[in-house]
Amino acid sequence: MNSLLVRCSFTVLVIALISFFILGHRHIQIDTNLNALNPNKVANQDLGFAINTLTDDINHRFIVVVSGSDEASVSIASGQMQAKLDSIQGLLVLTNETSQNAYLSSIAPYRFNFLTHSQQQKLSAANKSTASKEELATEAQRKLYQLGDGIRVIPFEQDPLGWFSDFLLSQVEGLEPESTGTSHFESFTVLITDYPENMASQNALYQAIKDIEHDVIHTNDVNVLHSGIFFFAVDSAQSAKGDIQRIAIGSIAGILFLMLLVFRSLLPLLLSLSSIAIGVGFGVLTSTLVFGSIHVLTIVFGASLIGIVVDYSLHYFYHFLSEKKQHNDKKLLRAMILSVITSLVGYGALGLSNLLILKKIALFSCSGLLLAWLSVMIFGPLIAKRPIVARQTTLMFIINCVQKVFASRPKYLASAGMVIGIASALFIVFGSIKTNDDPRQFFHVSQSLIAQEKEVSAVTQVFEPGRYLVVEGTNSDDIYTTLSLFYSQLGSHRQNLTSVLDWLPSKTTQEQNYKLQSALYNDGGIVDLFFQKLGMTESYSNDIKADYLNAKHHHLDFTTLRNTVPALPPLWIEKNDSVYSFVLIKKNSDLEKIALISQQIDNISYINSLGEAISALKDQRIKATKLLAVAYLLIAIMLFFYYRQLSSITLLLIPLVASLVTIASVAFIGQSVTVFHVMALFLVLGLGMDYIIFAKEMTDTHAVTQQAILLSAVTSLLSFGLLAFSSMPIVNAFGSTILIGNSINFIAAICLFGLTKNKRSKTQ
Repeated sequence: MNSLLVRCSFTVLVIALISFFILGHRHIQIDTNLNALNPNKVANQDLGFAINTLTDDINHRFIVVVSGSDEASVSIASGQMQAKLDSIQGLLVLTNETSQNAYLSSIAPYRFNFLTHSQQQKLSAANKSTASKEELATEAQRKLYQLGDGIRVIPFEQDPLGWFSDFLLSQVEGLEPESTGTSHFESFTVLITDYPENMASQNALYQAIKDIEHDVIHTNDVNVLHSGIFFFAVDSAQSAKGDIQRIAIGSIAGILFLMLLVFRSLLPLLLSLSSIAIGVGFGVLTSTLVFGSIHVLTIVFGASLIGIVVDYSLHYFYHFLSEKKQHNDKKLLRAMILSVITSLVGYGALGLSNLLILKKIALFSCSGLLLAWLSVMIFGPLIAKRPIVARQTTLMFIINCVQKVFASRPKYLASAGMVIGIASALFIVFGSIKTNDDPRQFFHVSQSLIAQEKEVSAVTQVFEPGRYLVVEGTNSDDIYTTLSLFYSQLGSHRQNLTSVLDWLPSKTTQEQNYKLQSALYNDGGIVDLFFQKLGMTESYSNDIKADYLNAKHHHLDFTTLRNTVPALPPLWIEKNDSVYSFVLIKKNSDLEKIALISQQIDNISYINSLGEAISALKDQRIKATKLLAVAYLLIAIMLFFYYRQLSSITLLLIPLVASLVTIASVAFIGQSVTVFHVMALFLVLGLGMDYIIFAKEMTDTHAVTQQAILLSAVTSLLSFGLLAFSSMPIVNAFGSTILIGNSINFIAAICLFGLTKNKRSKTQ
């Protein structure tokens, strides 16, 4: 009755899971965000929100450069490409011209609040001297008749003296790129206003952009370059997609072949495939519920879970055939429980990392493994009611061959293993092995994209990736005071920075500028003198003077400015009672100088995201190593209390030696050890203990156990072995570590049986 209730309840759960995929599959979002590879260590939540806002904005922009030998062709091609990209839903083209026009429209109503430093000095002098007013009126007259270099960007009625036009020209100076030699180019920025939520949408957008580039290149005989995080994310996702297909197809094909070869029945295959589908499906469901999406790298590792999940059905059927005859089902149940616990410990340990991607993999793997195990234990007895015969001849032949090679002298093999393990440990400790904690090395990067990135940065204003300054304060005056002090100490280096100070003066400065311009627009002021010199009555200046009076107490803040000028990055973030303002650093700047000066000023911090990520990942690698030692200790305690024998702890030597040899091998062939190699050792421990537990528990049927372990090892090595050939370094690190370590686990487990058998024979 209880078993029936359990099966019915589990069946309802499976039906609900299937319903979720049928009805809610559109809500399953595949995340390709590369920031999941970086540790999140921002303690201040408000600051973290501000940094994430800036990072998201940067990630949602890309730069396009059109270049060629003919200036007219470049201009035509750039215009065509802008029009085509702008027609794509979710994209907004931001050219220098449109940005400047938007900026002009935004600040023109507040024009009396803006002055250059030179204009401030002139007005200060004019307020003290009538002669200075005469000089300024004469200068304005000369510019009006184009005797000087004056250019007007707004109508004469709104700016008769041309002062606001001069301010605007000083702001936009240097924004337009300059062509060099015989090469001409134009650049513009594209903002992804509606960022694709899934991999399919990202690929569709990417392909649309590539098609436009291809058409423009062949139509106008120009070259087109692009630069942006979006292209790197799509490239990595496409690489991961290839890994997913290769691992899934390879694993499923291998399992199909093994099941039909060994059992010659579709029933075990049905249970294996069902447990895989249930496990992976539940992993996707839990990831979606907890994180809102499933990361593409999680799917890669999820595909490798196929080999682990099928182990449960293999062990179940193999030992069920044997234990059914001996009526010893409790032994099988105990081994199955211990096996899943060690696997969950191995995968669950990944969640102890501060890396978000490892937390996602841990949740996906643990939830998937648990439900897959339950499906085998609940549905297995139903399928096993029909006669299932295992084909043992081929497996025993393979096992005998392995034992002849490695276990002809088991004592020597054990001794050699210990010597190699000790030598590996000494090499790791004293061999100065290379480590790499640079997150840029964790994912596949197209050399073509890197080359384009360098070319784009050479001809456009590109900011340092992951390096910026953040100013903290409680109000706008705090921010502007700190920025002004910082800029004054930087000297000429201030030209390499972009902050709110370059786009908008503070409220206090705006009020001061307005007050200074009273020398221009008060009765008898410079504007009246200007119209007198033109032979016009003072009545012509009444409108502009009235506009000046009406503008009193009107101020422009950066948030309002950015809402009308989308080209501006989110340099100003207000959260709760705090204000955060970012200072972006142009490429090829003196970073050491900027960082040094920032350290001397309060409330401003130099952020090196890459440096902080490297430091945090190094800390994670060291902590993971310590946690691995703790995991060994906990399992040792569990073994001791479970078996009540101190000698049982020596079983841990198998995964321990496997782990040491694996890391030594990776280092010996010249690879750098990363946090992902260390985290993979948790799985080497879990898989090794899986084999050892069955070797220890199922001693009465050692031949059957050997065959089950062989099949289990083959499926696991098949899945993780495919990971080792991935083009993505982090996936390759996981795969190669488990491939080497688990091979040693398997050989040792097979040889342990041979050693046990020989000992018994001698005793008899």
